[in-house]
Amino acid sequence: MAIRNQRSFSRLHPITIELVVMRIRGPIYLLQPYAWILLLWAVVALAGCRYLNRSADEVYVAKVDDKVYLLKDLRSQLPTGMTKADSLARVNDILTRWVKKELLLKVVEENLDANQRDLSKELEEYGNALLIHRYQQQLLSQKLDTVLTQEDIHRYYDNHPEKFTLDYNIVKAVYVEIPKNVAKADQIKRWMSENSPRSMSELETYSFQYASKFDHFNNEWVDLNSILSRIPGVKEPPEQMLKNSKLQQFNDLNNSYFLLVNDYILAGEKAPFDFVKDRIESLILNTRKMEFLQDLEKNIYEKGKRENRFIIKELK
Repeated sequence: MAIRNQRSFSRLHPITIELVVMRIRGPIYLLQPYAWILLLWAVVALAGCRYLNRSADEVYVAKVDDKVYLLKDLRSQLPTGMTKADSLARVNDILTRWVKKELLLKVVEENLDANQRDLSKELEEYGNALLIHRYQQQLLSQKLDTVLTQEDIHRYYDNHPEKFTLDYNIVKAVYVEIPKNVAKADQIKRWMSENSPRSMSELETYSFQYASKFDHFNNEWVDLNSILSRIPGVKEPPEQMLKNSKLQQFNDLNNSYFLLVNDYILAGEKAPFDFVKDRIESLILNTRKMEFLQDLEKNIYEKGKRENRFIIKELK
């Protein structure tokens, strides 16, 4: 029995989109696009069985002109354990995206000539590039020397100072942000000014109980802007602020902000070794990779030349 709209049949778009509800020995009955929910219910309900002993390989659930989307392909896209609502949403999304893609391809085919639609050259070039890349990666994994000594890293750092000029100010610092109603400003500044292991331990204990933010960067370099961005209303230029005082306090209506800068390096100066060590390791390995691949290409070319495997004609 064909499914009808309560008032009338709707006319199909010139590019026919057909959605199958059930297939029996007789004709195939179709559901037109305005009745998606019935199709979705049918697909979910019947996705685990065959239609009246007919193979699921013969059943399609969506069609655009002569292209069909098979039920077996839809079932493979549906994870087990989904709720009915999630399954319906998933089916709707899969079929809608497939229909949109096929309609777009039809428009493309109608508006591009045969030469424009011919992708054989691009596919060949892409396939060749992919094969070469896979071979290169295989050789790199087998033969590239990835062992780096501290001497290698220091030598690179010393020989390429131009690569390690800072673009921003970096600091080693301690930062505390605390509500004004519980902040003991004088005590916090005493702990920070003393800056001993004992005072830092007491500051940390106090901050864990009362502070909204506490960061201890005494042993690592960080971008000063990443700290100042947390403090509202900082007007003094960062370079001037760093030169004026190691300990800074800022206030707004709700919070107090304390910043102790133990060391700093300004933008434009050379970055410290420990700040760029990981980057140097990557730079060295990338250089080795490039040199390895260049040598590989050169050796293959020279071997082919010795064996007279190619000819390059001179063009005048």
